[in-house]
Amino acid sequence: MQASPPIDELKPVAARLRDWAVGQALPLWANAGFDPKGGRFEERLTLGGLPDVDAPHRLIVQARQIYSYGLASRRGWHHGRALVDEAYTSMVRDFHRPDGRDGWVFSVDRTGAVVDPTRDLYAHAFVLLGVASYVKAGGGREALAVADETLAFLDAHLQCAGGGYYDALPRPDAMRRQNPHMHMLEGLLSLWSCSGERRYLERAEKIFDLFAAHFFQPDHGVLGEYYDDDLARMAGVVGDIVEPGHHYEWVWLLRWFERESGRTVGSYADALYRHADAHGYDDDGLIMDELLRDGRPHKRSRRTWPITEAIKGNLAEASHQRPGTLEKVAALADCLHRWFLTGVAPGGWMDRLDEQGRPATDFMPASTLYHLLCMVDELDRFTAR
Repeated sequence: MQASPPIDELKPVAARLRDWAVGQALPLWANAGFDPKGGRFEERLTLGGLPDVDAPHRLIVQARQIYSYGLASRRGWHHGRALVDEAYTSMVRDFHRPDGRDGWVFSVDRTGAVVDPTRDLYAHAFVLLGVASYVKAGGGREALAVADETLAFLDAHLQCAGGGYYDALPRPDAMRRQNPHMHMLEGLLSLWSCSGERRYLERAEKIFDLFAAHFFQPDHGVLGEYYDDDLARMAGVVGDIVEPGHHYEWVWLLRWFERESGRTVGSYADALYRHADAHGYDDDGLIMDELLRDGRPHKRSRRTWPITEAIKGNLAEASHQRPGTLEKVAALADCLHRWFLTGVAPGGWMDRLDEQGRPATDFMPASTLYHLLCMVDELDRFTAR
């Protein structure tokens, strides 16, 4: 395998993406992407950059955008502390127990009325991330009480005797998913990072143990997506589905967890990386949405976020001297620009393409900014070392 290019060759790549984020994306979503009347971020924009005023506002979008603008404020990329404060205040006001019951509702309309009262694990995990970013941006440590109350709700109402959590209350189906647990790990590591409170790291260790004991499948070296109540792999094809984007996302998270906890994760990171690297790409160099455990394609459509997670995963492995990773980062960044960041309003993205490369959606979801900005941050900091 060829040696990775010197780090100086990645600096223009990082600068190009940073300039896009700072000069186009952050201004777009702080203006057209924010509803000043409700004090909330818009759910999505048209490809021309106009808000979809009929779309309900989901909790996950508010939490992800608070993360994004909190990060941008800390990095000096956007003077948006006031925006972060306003969005955090409205998130707590509109989503936290608005119906008199514990937990956070899934979505509200533009007036703040509850649309979907479901208590969703995935969305609660992002509340943890949003709180951590708010605290890091200078919002005050008293917000940690909100995170603690959120965790207490999950423990009381969604925790499973065999480990981990159910997906939602009420449950949408009989499956349990690894994905919200992955974001629980991310949120807990972020809370540990912003607070130094060891209770968050201890919770993160339990999520890692769940991953190692159940979600990671050593026979194929993959991360399964769907499980039954006992965390056994679902029967049939659904139990064989894996997502290369999630493999890369776990690689990045595992390496972060390793730095914080001192636990050894190399065998897991190596297996997940190898499977995604060997099977996840199509002929265009883009990452397919879904594979089967044996590496066969299952869903050939392509999205923005797996590219960002592949960049992050390769950067994480570059820090562990894996050959070829920086070359892959450069190629992935080029694909991201050519396929997803062009042909739409400046600062926006084409979120989904079909297997022929045609647009598969007519809007851009706000939730994708979280993936893009985290990737830009990782790449910028890596090249600044």
